Amino acid sequence: MGFPILPFFLLFLVWLTFRIKSLDAKQQKREDEFWAKEKAANVTPAKDISNLRYITIPIEKFPLNFSDDEKVIEIEKELEELSTHKLLNLSGVSNTDLKLTYGVPNFETMSQIGEDFDRVCVLLNAYAKALLEAGRDDDVVNVLEFAVGAGTDISESYIMLADQYKKRSQTEKLSFLRERISNSTLLLKNSILNNINDSAEENFDTCSPE
Repeated sequence: MGFPILPFFLLFLVWLTFRIKSLDAKQQKREDEFWAKEKAANVTPAKDISNLRYITIPIEKFPLNFSDDEKVIEIEKELEELSTHKLLNLSGVSNTDLKLTYGVPNFETMSQIGEDFDRVCVLLNAYAKALLEAGRDDDVVNVLEFAVGAGTDISESYIMLADQYKKRSQTEKLSFLRERISNSTLLLKNSILNNINDSAEENFDTCSPE
């Protein structure tokens, strides 16, 4: 007597149909919620954005004109220009949330503020690398500590700063940096932490006596 496949196949079809309907219903609910939120966002009046805790670049603490390299000079010019701008870390904030939080009339302004912040993070990372190549380790730390404190999402900035702390045996600062990364919303935080920890182990092995 053969194994009764048909009843099980029919049960599978019933389950599959129910599953598809359930997923479709959830998808429809998400879409309805999104459009309802978007509709509300599009009529949000202007909010007062004059007293927000804006980020400003401490350009006076940077070693400007330390290099004759044209790329470095261009980075410094851009940083000087952006140091006159208001900046905010708006990473991960959707356009809908921007309008809901700050109002439709402020949407373009806040979008630009967020884009300027992203550009600053890229420039600071490149500037730190140039400083590192020039052997200006103290300046590397100053630049990267500002970038990390501001909430940069560039992994390399965290890794470079961790390397500087290791070179200086600044274990407390390194621990604080790890904790900051762990508590952050960085998409690649696990990868960053693994890189920092692996590098620390390699550094320990190099220093260990045979």
